[in-house]
Amino acid sequence: MYRAGAKSTALVSNGRQKVHSTWDDGLEQVEEYDLKTDLLLIRKLRRKTQLGGAGKWEFEVGEAEKPATTNAQGDLLMAESSANPVLVRRDTRSQFQWRVRNLPYPIETYQVSADPAAHTVTIRTTNKKYYKKIDVPDSQRAGVNLDPSTLEVAHANRTLVVSIAKPSQVLQAETRWREERKKMKAQKDGDVECNQQ
Repeated sequence: MYRAGAKSTALVSNGRQKVHSTWDDGLEQVEEYDLKTDLLLIRKLRRKTQLGGAGKWEFEVGEAEKPATTNAQGDLLMAESSANPVLVRRDTRSQFQWRVRNLPYPIETYQVSADPAAHTVTIRTTNKKYYKKIDVPDSQRAGVNLDPSTLEVAHANRTLVVSIAKPSQVLQAETRWREERKKMKAQKDGDVECNQQ
């Protein structure tokens, strides 16, 4: 995220660099980057509730683990259907990218469009079985429009992949943030300071 004034700390764990940032207005953000590729795997945000408590995590990039209901013996009682479409954002260095799993229709069925002014990408099917309007908060924060001519669509193995190029201002901001993250002193797993009495 490209917002100044954050207090950030970094931790390296399980092959990921985890960066935790907080702002004075109560916004809290956690980002996880792959150590080998330096690609963003997860970005989640939460704001304080009206009563001042911690709100729910909202995932911008990546996905949350799906909870399942089990009984005392550990037997699975209830889980979300694995046949429902699942939308996940997975960015590359130069593109915003969304993957929608469990969409079995041929590629001709999908109509994908970008609205530059509204900072959204819309996916719909001609058979009216799936519709999703996706916000692109990165371009909103940077105050730049998306370029609809860079929109790419692919479909394979029941997964629709929608990509759109990142605006140059977003790429520059990501480069600055990458340099700032490299300067951070990241704690390794088990390096927690333990003061003895």
